[in-house]
Amino acid sequence: MSTFYTKDKLEFLTVAVETCKFLEHASELTKSDFVSKTTKLLPLLYLKTSMVQVSDDVFDDNVERFVTEVEYAHLRSQLADLLGESDDYLDSFDANMLFSDTTLAATVSEDLADVYQSLKDYVGNCQVGDEQVMNDALFVCISDFKNYWGARLLGALRALHVVSIDLASADNL
Repeated sequence: MSTFYTKDKLEFLTVAVETCKFLEHASELTKSDFVSKTTKLLPLLYLKTSMVQVSDDVFDDNVERFVTEVEYAHLRSQLADLLGESDDYLDSFDANMLFSDTTLAATVSEDLADVYQSLKDYVGNCQVGDEQVMNDALFVCISDFKNYWGARLLGALRALHVVSIDLASADNL
């Protein structure tokens, strides 16, 4: 086994792979099953990501990106279709909200597509098998988590929490 993988990195990679697979096959689920599973998966992903110890970049080159704009748009569209009217939510934590007179809408589908893109790019770089490439890809993924998609993950989770309560209430009618 590679010396690159410590327990925290291996656990993160495992959850990243499972999250990507889950999102790629989300359209096969019912809305209720998707929401139920996603509200369990996202906290685990957040936890495993926040526990990863990263070292500094090895190369000056950018890491390879594996998710194309077409793949991103396709996944986002499938998630939006699955969630329907539950896709939109108000994002009160957006920094632009301070300077806006209008509410800022966000979508769970775009948030999850952003998370997917970063994770899938990391997983793709890990499949290369070069430890320096894997290190750089991990560095980029964790940096993106801290600066961008971690907040997107939490926004999606917050919105899906409300959806799960609404779905549970509808089931009890």
